[in-house]
Amino acid sequence: MKRKRHSLLAIGLAVVISGCGTPRATQAPASTAAASASTSAPAEADRWVVADIEQPSAVQTAPSLEPGYQCHPCHFLAENELFDVADSSIGPIAVGVQQPPAQAVAFTLPDRGRWVPLPGFSGADGSSALGVASRDERIVIVGQDATGATTWASDGANWRQAPHQNDLEVPYSAGAMSAVTTFGDEFVAGGYRDDPLHSAASAAAWRSRDGLTWRADDGGTAFAGGRILDIATGPAAVVAVGTHGDPTYGPAAAWRWTKTSGWQRARLEPDDSGAMRGVTTYPGGFVAVGANADDHGARVWTSADGLTWTVVPDQPAFHYYTLPVRMHTVVAMPDGLVAAGLRFDAGKGSAVVWTSPDGTAWESRWETSFSGGEIDGLAANGNSIVAVGRTGYPDWNTATIWVTPAP
Repeated sequence: MKRKRHSLLAIGLAVVISGCGTPRATQAPASTAAASASTSAPAEADRWVVADIEQPSAVQTAPSLEPGYQCHPCHFLAENELFDVADSSIGPIAVGVQQPPAQAVAFTLPDRGRWVPLPGFSGADGSSALGVASRDERIVIVGQDATGATTWASDGANWRQAPHQNDLEVPYSAGAMSAVTTFGDEFVAGGYRDDPLHSAASAAAWRSRDGLTWRADDGGTAFAGGRILDIATGPAAVVAVGTHGDPTYGPAAAWRWTKTSGWQRARLEPDDSGAMRGVTTYPGGFVAVGANADDHGARVWTSADGLTWTVVPDQPAFHYYTLPVRMHTVVAMPDGLVAAGLRFDAGKGSAVVWTSPDGTAWESRWETSFSGGEIDGLAANGNSIVAVGRTGYPDWNTATIWVTPAP
């Protein structure tokens, strides 16, 4: 599960493509103590290899130019990027969006050679795919379309989009399923159902047995003002993380669901500063990752029960000078945790991965294959770890997949 870059979602599916060379805005410099740079140059050749993807022609073709006209660089007809990846009965599946116009896309790796468009999957204009999960032969992709939240489901052979239903529809396209997981014999999705006419935000959660017919959970007052960005399951609980403010800067928020208590808003200690973007289970309970309040460093939280969260002490691996550093996604492996995201720099920024044996002490790693990239999703796949995201900002975003042997 991963954090998804939700600047795409608040636009009601009217996507604006960044201009050439336009830098992302940054905040004021952080304090000297918190701004120490930390990046480990690889001690060996890059371990993360960029995978081969069968890209659509529109993502590789620039429009014809009038005589005498020059552009540097020339933008392709379309961009694409990936937000999540998960293993399934038919192999790993990565999901995202191609634009313009916005259209959900998915790729898979049938022969462990080249990633190809997922057979039978088709996203309508105005849709985005943001999360993916599987249980046995059933695979579910969640996201957004012009009617609000939407999903696609497959038995491993045929794909169907969920029919229109009241529990999914959100007026003005002000809602989406951002992430999905499994709990028992159900799929559980998290996201948001906003009310732009009244400037009201609300987190949301849904359940389904088949991935096509959904019912919205009653979150009571726990969801008010929130937005779920990622979701995970423990032995007896579902845990969701996100924000109850700005999706980038927070404040952070977390929720826990159990059969006896329903959805409860979690307590964050010592405070709720920062933004949670990704969550996973690990032997100590749950770990969430994101960014600190001034966006000048990554931040990690841990929780034994999903209801009380504690901030992990700040450390050099969370910073890169005084520039923004964000963890977007985290996955548990047999020997510890792997997180990923991006750091800003004087160029186009770079993807970064972090590793931790226990969720408390972290090391960061930058490799040349990460240059110009951003990682939004991680998944274990056999003896490998798969990371998905994009490269090419700000000239054009191109869906990118990195693979490395599992530690």
